[in-house]
Amino acid sequence: MNSAYVYLQLYRLFDRNTPVPVDCGKLCSAACCAGDDSGMFLFPGEAEVYKLLDPKGFRIEMSDLEYDDNGIIKKTPILFCDGKCDRFVRPLACRIFPLTPVMDDDGRIQIIVDPRAKSICPLAKTMRVEEYESGFVRAVRRSFLLLSKNRHVRAFLTEYTNYINEFNRFF
Repeated sequence: MNSAYVYLQLYRLFDRNTPVPVDCGKLCSAACCAGDDSGMFLFPGEAEVYKLLDPKGFRIEMSDLEYDDNGIIKKTPILFCDGKCDRFVRPLACRIFPLTPVMDDDGRIQIIVDPRAKSICPLAKTMRVEEYESGFVRAVRRSFLLLSKNRHVRAFLTEYTNYINEFNRFF
């Protein structure tokens, strides 16, 4: 799989599909883009996009989130930005915020409101998934139905789901 190409195509789904039909960043002064520790996980293979594009204002570090990929323990890259970026070079996690994928007990992809977003995002605090723009939710679901066909992404989503469930205990 040419992962950079796949992610670049998925990014296009979010050129016009947004959580709500207005600039939600005006509600919270773009809180999701503020702070030195406001990074976003990169999904398996997504770091290739940033090697290809090499956009300014971003840095990639390895997070503490590890997952078992067929017997190989991998660390998850996390992308940090300087708080202002060209919206067309944002990672998938930014494009789908405040939603996130998880896997249910049967391994099916579910799209939920990210519990980590509830502390900073007015939409995440007050809206259920069904209340977001339907095209946006459909684009998120389609993206992860496609990505989850890749064994590396499925391996990541298994551990990521556990990680998200830890946050769900508090919300």
